[in-house]
Amino acid sequence: MKNKSPFKYYFIGTQIAITVLIAVFIGYQIDKFLNHKKYIITLAISAVFIFYTLYALIKDISQGK
Repeated sequence: MKNKSPFKYYFIGTQIAITVLIAVFIGYQIDKFLNHKKYIITLAISAVFIFYTLYALIKDISQGK
């Protein structure tokens, strides 16, 4: 049985959280610059970053088997 380190999972969670925070910050700044009231850019950029992060995570986990 493999001994998996819990720190690997802490790193993955931290990576996802930081990526989402950066995406929200960038999207919010763009929406603020363009004077959007509904934060469409924030939602779009956040969704793209989340899907990319999840794709990279699945790819890393699949290669680890």
